[in-house]
Amino acid sequence: MDVLDPSTTGPSLPTTGGATDVGDASTSGDASTGSGPPTGGDASTGPTTGGATTTGGADTDGLWAPKPCPVIYAQELLPTFEIEFAPEQLAAITDEWLLADEKKTSEHAVKSFKYEDIVITNATARLRGNPMRWADQGKMQLEVSFNTIDKKGRFIGLKHVLFDAAAYNVSFLRDRLALATMRDVGLAAPCANNARLVLNGKYYGLFTNIEKVDSEFLERNFEEPDGNLYKKTGGPNAMGGGLGWKRRNNEEDPDKSDAHALNDAKTLPELLAVLNVEQALLEWAAEAVIPDRDGSWAGGLNLYIYNDPKTGFNIVPWDLDDTFTRLPADTDPYTFKKPADVFWGRPWYDITTADPVWFARYVDTIEYVLEHGYDVAVLQDRIDSWAAQIAVAVEEDPNKPFSTKKHLEQIQLKRTYVGERAAFLAAWLKCWRDGGAKSNEGKCEPP
Repeated sequence: MDVLDPSTTGPSLPTTGGATDVGDASTSGDASTGSGPPTGGDASTGPTTGGATTTGGADTDGLWAPKPCPVIYAQELLPTFEIEFAPEQLAAITDEWLLADEKKTSEHAVKSFKYEDIVITNATARLRGNPMRWADQGKMQLEVSFNTIDKKGRFIGLKHVLFDAAAYNVSFLRDRLALATMRDVGLAAPCANNARLVLNGKYYGLFTNIEKVDSEFLERNFEEPDGNLYKKTGGPNAMGGGLGWKRRNNEEDPDKSDAHALNDAKTLPELLAVLNVEQALLEWAAEAVIPDRDGSWAGGLNLYIYNDPKTGFNIVPWDLDDTFTRLPADTDPYTFKKPADVFWGRPWYDITTADPVWFARYVDTIEYVLEHGYDVAVLQDRIDSWAAQIAVAVEEDPNKPFSTKKHLEQIQLKRTYVGERAAFLAAWLKCWRDGGAKSNEGKCEPP
């Protein structure tokens, strides 16, 4: 990959993906359709990751472009999926859920998986999510796979569908709203909406319907999708041991020297040689603006890294249910990090933002994200539209671990929060733009 010179303005970067999702503009006033981050890293216009937005998946000039979200994630849809297990399989997966021991979970045969007129009879399903949280969630979170029995098996081109239901996602909108912001600013990020799940003939509940980060995701978002994909598992820079990354593709190749090189980067030149730092800066800024308490920016575990043969390692956001109101609206977008007992390290962020030139770019990127991904009117319109879309499904959900009243309170709280967050960030930016300097704690001190 090319090493970027941080002393220059406006470096041109290769494409890293970031397609907009289908249907946003028609349902939520998504201003991103047909536009993407500007080309070049000029502070006057913002950074770039080359992620051209698209609603078609092919550039009119014949150049490669990221593909749009699969149709089941369209924002105007509230899809209903029907899963039927044989009685013994349903009993077995329920027992695993109640036991809450990840080491004792397995794939279970699905008698039928149905969406509209599509019926699949050779799928499997397993539990997903953090077992420590299962007792609080009221319902099983499931990953349905279509390639377990038939390696070429797909559902509308997908190997998997995921049903997520974090107990603290009381609005049902955290992942959906946060990931939309990520895609709005040009990042390659999973698609998501909400979905109803019918289990063995009975309405089981409302879920976040979220795209899995796998080979299909890479093919949708990257021109060269055959690089190595890793999921964060801890690591040598924090509380864990070993590599700290689990390979999620190319498992037949034991060589993990690329991840070791990334872990071993201790200086900015070393980091620039292996990490797409411009893309990482945009990803960190997006998490900081939202904000996200458990991703790369804050020192959490919820992220993937993809070693794009064209641009080096890119950060892929994941599991954004710990966002928005999970942190105060005045959370500092530079200094915040997770508490020490749950902090998994963020050495790349620290190395990059310790450099004065790259820190200035980080401030520019915060401004870019605020302008292009955190428009209060757009966010509040999405909250209103999506809340109305799911209202009946929430009311009728027999397994949600909170009341409908609590859900509606969280919707209103989120509407208020995005306005407060945007106002705080505007004031934070003004301090730096007016010539503010870093305090010993990294806060902006007015001139």
